[in-house]
Amino acid sequence: MKKLKHKQRLLAVPITLKVLWLLSKRENQISKAANTIIENFSESHLDEVFTIEKYSNPTPWRLQTFQKVLVNRTLSFVIKANNKIIGFCIASAVHEECHLQNICVAKEFKRQGLGKSMLKTLTTRCQVANLKQVILEVRASNSAAQNFYKQCGFSEIGRRKDYYRLGDGRENAVLMSLSLEKRFL
Repeated sequence: MKKLKHKQRLLAVPITLKVLWLLSKRENQISKAANTIIENFSESHLDEVFTIEKYSNPTPWRLQTFQKVLVNRTLSFVIKANNKIIGFCIASAVHEECHLQNICVAKEFKRQGLGKSMLKTLTTRCQVANLKQVILEVRASNSAAQNFYKQCGFSEIGRRKDYYRLGDGRENAVLMSLSLEKRFL
């Protein structure tokens, strides 16, 4: 079989992945000014992402959960500084919606605008994929996260009873949504 040149290989990639690859190049040009790099989430990122999750979340995802989301990871990405992952965003497309499943910044990099930057990156990817809205669940007790999402344009659209598992019971989730048709982050 004839070896394909780089541009020929790119043309053989499905259109959505091709657009996200080009978008990823553009994101990296923008993020270099902030000394960060955005990469599509891949298996090579699992250990670092899992470590950030363990130290940031009171009930962290299991490693197997991260492995499962790799199957539908077209919207998911990590953000790196000095070749080290400092944050991640796990999201998937379902029909015309993006479901933001997990977003996290390493503790030592919190309150530096990275969460907002990751949400902007995600909404751009969603718009490229013609998605109409981003939905997410957040713990009812996590008022800081709820306020953050509200500042980014999300609004509460409902509740999910006993959605989160805790060590000693369950916790409700607040369901939030951001319309991509009306607003850009």
